[in-house]
Amino acid sequence: MTFRECFRALNRPGASVLLIVLLCCDLAFVVLHFANVLSPQLRNPLFNIECDRGYAEAFQYAKYSLILVSLVLTAWKNRVWRYVSWVLVLGYFLADDSLKLHEQLGALLAEKLDFIPPLGLRLQDFGELAVSASAGSLLLIAGVFAYRGGSADFKKTSKDLTLLILLLVFFGVVVDMVHSAIDMGRPIGLILEFVEGGGEMLSVSLLAWYSLLPIVRDGNANCYLCDFVRMTLKGRPA
Repeated sequence: MTFRECFRALNRPGASVLLIVLLCCDLAFVVLHFANVLSPQLRNPLFNIECDRGYAEAFQYAKYSLILVSLVLTAWKNRVWRYVSWVLVLGYFLADDSLKLHEQLGALLAEKLDFIPPLGLRLQDFGELAVSASAGSLLLIAGVFAYRGGSADFKKTSKDLTLLILLLVFFGVVVDMVHSAIDMGRPIGLILEFVEGGGEMLSVSLLAWYSLLPIVRDGNANCYLCDFVRMTLKGRPA
């Protein structure tokens, strides 16, 4: 399959329109965030993309809800109940984002620790990482069991979802830890805020788009996101 054929296979009208709308909304929230931070006339905390229960975070919850509904519908449509494992994974992300699970449990764990973490991290940061790693390990076990007995289509789809979740983890965990651990001054701090917040919103929008693809297309896909990325990296634009 060529690069263009793979692109057309992933470019389903309903899902692509949704992605464009979501990305435009993401961009609007990022612009509002920086206008709010830099303009003394605004200073409304609800416009901050890092604000708990802010407008951007509520939009993220809506996207997660769409992802969960899409995965359930995919499982029902294809009679492939192994997708429930992905419902658990994304459901945890929604619960963690809305209830701040890793922050709260990480704080409880940090109270019981007494050492200096490496790399300039706080005990709070270490506790949050430990909680996230523990939850991730449990979800990984469930995912591996589902993956091992799955069809070729389910396995390819799982690889694609894993790729997008790794992108989300990079922005939400790695960039966040760098931002928290290292004070590089206000200009660099604003750039890291943009990368972290904008990257998280982009990642969840891509997950929402991808989770809708199996519903709007007929039958199994003839090209997957991992194939598209592989061809892009190898430079096969034909």
